[in-house]
Amino acid sequence: MLEFWFNPQISVVKKFLIFALIAIATAVLYWIEPLKLDAILMFLGTGVIFLICRYCKIHFASKNPTGLFYRVLTWIPIALLLALIFMHMKDGEILIPGAQGIGFMALAICLFSPLSLLNQNQPPEAQP
Repeated sequence: MLEFWFNPQISVVKKFLIFALIAIATAVLYWIEPLKLDAILMFLGTGVIFLICRYCKIHFASKNPTGLFYRVLTWIPIALLLALIFMHMKDGEILIPGAQGIGFMALAICLFSPLSLLNQNQPPEAQP
């Protein structure tokens, strides 16, 4: 999820275009049916947790990508995201709040990882 943002081969212009597209889609969904502020903050927090888990996977668990620690770090953000989506489901409606929440999470990931725009987030084994 959102690995394009961390890919150093993708240009900064393309990253900004995708960021703008995500922001517009999230704004339109918010305009249709706004989430409460606490829900938005929870999705933003899930984005930050995604970044923490990704950092830990790259720096601490990259030697054993099939190990339990790597898998747990992969599933923590996914489990949080699904829990938040189902927690904010209203009367069986899951599409708009879920897509809006994923949009806020993606925005948080993009906003809180600005070094990825400078292409300086290469894994340790790829650095000279």
